[in-house]
Amino acid sequence: MRSIISLFIMILALSVFSFGQMTPVGEKVDTRTVEQQPVKVIPLTLPEGYAAGQVTGNLSDGVRILNLRWAENSSVACFPGTRFEMFDGNHVFYRMTMPAQAVMTITVVPKEGKRINLYALRQGMTQQQAPPDVTSAISCEAKYPIYADVSRTKRVSNADDGTRMIEYISINSSYSILIGVAGANGLSEGEFTLKVDFKSRR
Repeated sequence: MRSIISLFIMILALSVFSFGQMTPVGEKVDTRTVEQQPVKVIPLTLPEGYAAGQVTGNLSDGVRILNLRWAENSSVACFPGTRFEMFDGNHVFYRMTMPAQAVMTITVVPKEGKRINLYALRQGMTQQQAPPDVTSAISCEAKYPIYADVSRTKRVSNADDGTRMIEYISINSSYSILIGVAGANGLSEGEFTLKVDFKSRR
């Protein structure tokens, strides 16, 4: 009986030792659930008689998309999880109709060298979801710096002037194009110019 009690005391002592309270280091982590802020999509149209136009914007007018998993889903295939850091800042959204038989070029030029990237989802005229609630897209293109981490401390990057451009081509159908302008590495403020240009394929 004594041996059983001694064994129990030893197990209890080891448990306390193994799972003891640690001394806190650094700032306290907020473990409360963070809710996604509402997403606003700005509709864009060109002035009558013009095939190109531009608007200026700022990431501070957008919101951070807390869950980027939609982008790597095979039914969307926009950008991989290994590049989420290129889109983990604020996102500003625009929507524009692309007519049939057209070539649409979307260009974003950041100001003051800000790290700003671009993606665009080609959607149907009736299904118009916005992140993080996108479950599928006809297609999606994303532009961000091309780089590779060759070690924990070394990164190899292509030359990059910050300009991002996406081109879409339509044949017999019109599409709704959702344009996302996003900050990299948590960037939540930064001005940019968004340009859209259409050319007819007829």
